[in-house]
Amino acid sequence: MVTTRQMEYRRATDVTVGGVQLDLKKIQRSVSCWALDRKFWMRHQKEVKAWAAFVVVLLVCYKYFSDGGFSAILTLSSAFQCFAFVLLVVKIVTQGNCAGISTHSLVMNGVALLSRLCSTLFFNGYLPVDKSGDWVYQAADVLSLVLTVLIHILMRTRYRSTYQAQHDKFPFILPTLIAAGLAFLVHPRLNNWLPADFAWTFGLYVESLAMLPQLFMMSKAGGEVEALNSHFVASVAASRFLAFLFWVHSYTELGPRRGKGFNYAGWGVLVAFGTQLLALADFLYHYINSIRLGRALIIPEMGV
Repeated sequence: MVTTRQMEYRRATDVTVGGVQLDLKKIQRSVSCWALDRKFWMRHQKEVKAWAAFVVVLLVCYKYFSDGGFSAILTLSSAFQCFAFVLLVVKIVTQGNCAGISTHSLVMNGVALLSRLCSTLFFNGYLPVDKSGDWVYQAADVLSLVLTVLIHILMRTRYRSTYQAQHDKFPFILPTLIAAGLAFLVHPRLNNWLPADFAWTFGLYVESLAMLPQLFMMSKAGGEVEALNSHFVASVAASRFLAFLFWVHSYTELGPRRGKGFNYAGWGVLVAFGTQLLALADFLYHYINSIRLGRALIIPEMGV
């Protein structure tokens, strides 16, 4: 039942213009939301411009250096990873600090990239059959490796005082050694040469663990995550998801010849990608919510 006061309130907030009734409160809320969105986008101009430039580069590569085949997803995955490291360089150079970046994660990513390139630069077994596998795929990985080295040098020299070593405590040597052991025991044979097959598999296994130090560091510090740092992790997650999508459809190619025996290598690849996506799931939940609500990304502090 509508009271007299409610009716008076409605009359006070309703206006008729040209025979159309307007609700002033709804208009006010809409204007407020627009103003907040505008402030949000103005505050994140660097990220918006970076993403726009990345999309343009992707479109150019697709137009001139790809056949549009399904295997081009692998090249797209490498492109997202490369873009992730570009974001870190932009963050360090524009903000003058390396706060929130894990050197342990950078080292593991660098090892993974170097190991994979030892295979993909000299052998064709794990390259996309799409035209982008001729050189674009490898070029993206080479650039990613160069950027990881550059970021690491900047963090150890010019911006050393801003590195948060107290939060970057996740062990990385033991997981890397475990990945090497697993790669030796379980690996595909598409290159038909053990060192090259081992190098590719080792890179993949290390890569599956490489973001754990970064996620641990964010959780250890807790609180608001700087925008470019969050976009870095999200871009890496996109890269991993695309690679996972490719291997879900292609893992059978990694199995034993003539289809005899269990496909340990194929399932090893799927488990590696699945593990890292699960590790990134909680971060992505908070990341998507922050974008949806137009707010800063807040990570709960780890109770350690």
